[in-house]
Amino acid sequence: MRKAALTVDTWELARLVQEQHGEAPLAGFSRLLEGLPEQTGRVVSWSVSGETNTLGQCFMTLRARVDVTLECQRCLSMFDYSLQMENRLRLVETEAEIEAEEAGVDDPDIPDHLLGSSFFDVLELVEDELILALPYVPKHEVCPSLPQELETPEGSDTGRPSPFAVLAKLKKD
Repeated sequence: MRKAALTVDTWELARLVQEQHGEAPLAGFSRLLEGLPEQTGRVVSWSVSGETNTLGQCFMTLRARVDVTLECQRCLSMFDYSLQMENRLRLVETEAEIEAEEAGVDDPDIPDHLLGSSFFDVLELVEDELILALPYVPKHEVCPSLPQELETPEGSDTGRPSPFAVLAKLKKD
């Protein structure tokens, strides 16, 4: 299933300080689903809002949320993960503006730049941002079924003699 394009005029959205929101089936986000376990019946909720500051700069804030099933890389069992993202983007008119800003200082407080458009595909951006929000190594906070060997806290005595015990005896002599 391919997601339908949903276009907005980013400039009007910012100028009129508007918001749009909706839902889209997760099955339509093929790039996001690549390499993930099967996801059935999941829906991506999204919203996009615009604003203009006192300097006349236009901004767009994108929010998205979806629950995805991931495979824990610690215990290899499946678990549901609430994938959420929010990003504020500054709209620019030309790619030259983006390149000029990228050449400057890399400040995490400065919003990323996005090429504004009268026919901007919101769902494409939602998919990009959700891909970036996926955990690199998905895992439970606390795995429900770790093997006994992995449940022992680090640094605890496992009952086995230390391989360095012999060296400690030599040092005392």
